[in-house]
Amino acid sequence: GEDARLYKAVEGISEFAISLGINVPTGKDSLSMKQKYKDEEVISPGTVIISAAAHCNDVKKVVEPVLQKNGDSIYYINISKDDFKLGGSSFAQTLASIGNEAPTIKDAFYLSSVFNTIQKLILDDQILAGHDVASGGLITTLLEMCFADINLGAKLNLTDLEEEDLIKILFSENIGIVFQGKKDSIIEETLTKNNIDFFKIGTVTETESLQIKHLYQNLELSIPEMRKVWFETSYLLDQKQSGEGKAKERFDNYVKQPLNFKFPDHFTGKLPVFDKNYSRPKAAIIREKGSNSEREMANAMYLAGFDVKDVHMTDLIEGRETLEDIKFIAAVGGFSNSDVLGSAKGWAGAFLYNNKAKNALKTFFAKDDTLSLGVCNGCQLFVELGLLNPEHQEKPKMLHNDSGKFECVFTSVEIKQNNSIMLSSLAGTNLGIWAAHGEGKFSFPKSENHYNIVGKYSYSGFPSNPNGSDFNTAMLADSSGRHLVMMPHLERSTFSWNWAYYPKNRKDEVTPWLEAFINARKWLEKNK
Repeated sequence: GEDARLYKAVEGISEFAISLGINVPTGKDSLSMKQKYKDEEVISPGTVIISAAAHCNDVKKVVEPVLQKNGDSIYYINISKDDFKLGGSSFAQTLASIGNEAPTIKDAFYLSSVFNTIQKLILDDQILAGHDVASGGLITTLLEMCFADINLGAKLNLTDLEEEDLIKILFSENIGIVFQGKKDSIIEETLTKNNIDFFKIGTVTETESLQIKHLYQNLELSIPEMRKVWFETSYLLDQKQSGEGKAKERFDNYVKQPLNFKFPDHFTGKLPVFDKNYSRPKAAIIREKGSNSEREMANAMYLAGFDVKDVHMTDLIEGRETLEDIKFIAAVGGFSNSDVLGSAKGWAGAFLYNNKAKNALKTFFAKDDTLSLGVCNGCQLFVELGLLNPEHQEKPKMLHNDSGKFECVFTSVEIKQNNSIMLSSLAGTNLGIWAAHGEGKFSFPKSENHYNIVGKYSYSGFPSNPNGSDFNTAMLADSSGRHLVMMPHLERSTFSWNWAYYPKNRKDEVTPWLEAFINARKWLEKNK
């Protein structure tokens, strides 16, 4: 039976892909996946998993699943053209059932037409918000489009969807989309011209409730209450990984740590422009086996005016690179040597126990006209080597996050008044930034006044402070301000589209984080 089911599935996928004009470059069956026992064999249940990829012309042309208060109507398109069916749905699973009928796609060409039309509307800036209808059905889609803001809700009428059973409308997982238009007349004219059936189902409100009318039925759901229910599943899973304490703290704080940014008054958001004859200062990326983010770091340096060299540890160990002509180095993030013995321990050992690499770094830091930056794994490296506080007998340590696991979070950092070459011009700002690490907790043996802490997480509580660092530390400099380390990734946060959220009223080419690299270049030019 499994062979026949596999054949039927492959045949269906093939015909569907051909209708869409999409190539299937590779595939694999796993019918051999089974567990053998003495008296029986248990075969893995047949499951089709499809991964898709496509070219994207402009990463800035994206639509977020967040309804906009200044937009026009909310629309629904049933791309499947099938009846509303509950088979295989999340709703059915909650009833310990699979169901008998699952929705399918009746017309592949119609799907293609809807997709291309919606893409054109996005390109023309006519769609303000959008979300697919998938796991959980239409009701989950509509609620999720209200979760990411406050004082946001919707008033909906689903009577025209040609289905009497409201449960089927809300919970069936027919392939479809919900979107909000910028101007109704343009949306409806475009869809009609392309023979696409659509339903205008409602409008956005500022009431924090989802009001649903269907025939004689009226429902009203509280957005804050449903948001809590929605997030609770993550909380229950988090308990298994982080333990009750940190899981509960994350659950309690997710609505208490809003992103409130403060940009520098002088910030223009423009990319610096350099003449082709401009003599760029030399900078170097330092990386080890297992490093990452070197491309983002090199790009930020280059955009700020540096000539960037890629330096691997083998170059330093074997003496091919001495850093003699380099004025600015950046040790990048990642998981060097797979974090064996701890984060950056092996990387530090490569410097400590190889004379050529050790002397190159020692000579570089002995100069008074050089700058350095260590981010994430690079921060752990420089802290482990004791380069930030060489005058201290007892050095800071980088410990495992308080949650006991890897944390990846878009957070924000408040830049304090400081003497850092890279960050002094950003003092008083509060900026969004990515953090992604497993051992990012600064542990200091001395009181706060012994350290040059230049940046702190905007909230001391978890998960804004993703690691539990002493004194809420995110960024640390040496006493001279020339050497800087941080666990968050400024190099991954240099463009507005890098940020998980960026203020809608800003049209910046770059974010203020690029200014840190520009400051480094200007200081080096001034101190030749």
